[in-house]
Amino acid sequence: MMNRSVFMSLAAGLLASLAFASPSQAGTTSLAATFTVTGGTADDIELLYTAPVTAVTVSSTDLALAAPPYFSGSTVTFNFSPATSGYVDFSVTSSGTLSAYFLTGLTPGVTASGITVALAGVPEPTSIALLGIGMTGFLAFRRLFKRTAVA
Repeated sequence: MMNRSVFMSLAAGLLASLAFASPSQAGTTSLAATFTVTGGTADDIELLYTAPVTAVTVSSTDLALAAPPYFSGSTVTFNFSPATSGYVDFSVTSSGTLSAYFLTGLTPGVTASGITVALAGVPEPTSIALLGIGMTGFLAFRRLFKRTAVA
């Protein structure tokens, strides 16, 4: 039978670990987009998602962004001064996944030689909750079987 203090520590650990898994974080993905254009310039990066986008936040960029990223429906657009290469790191909140991306505003007759959009290593809230639950269980197990010194 589990004593009351062990049960209370398990319950407190579970509640604390679930605090990290707030619904506002669900569906948020950090991405980095980089591109190179040979023989011309581009002035937009456009990303298409499979579901509507509710928020976009830029963390860093070497592009001169003309305005904050624009999102409408399932499309996100970054407008910047014409450039031959660059990067932008950003977070997108959407229940969908990235389905397509491309450069727009290319110099006539020029094609992009490369654009990549890579996921950054951001743990999902569920992973953090599972880590918290596991650590709480480990500590409770250790405390449960801790031997008391005999005087």
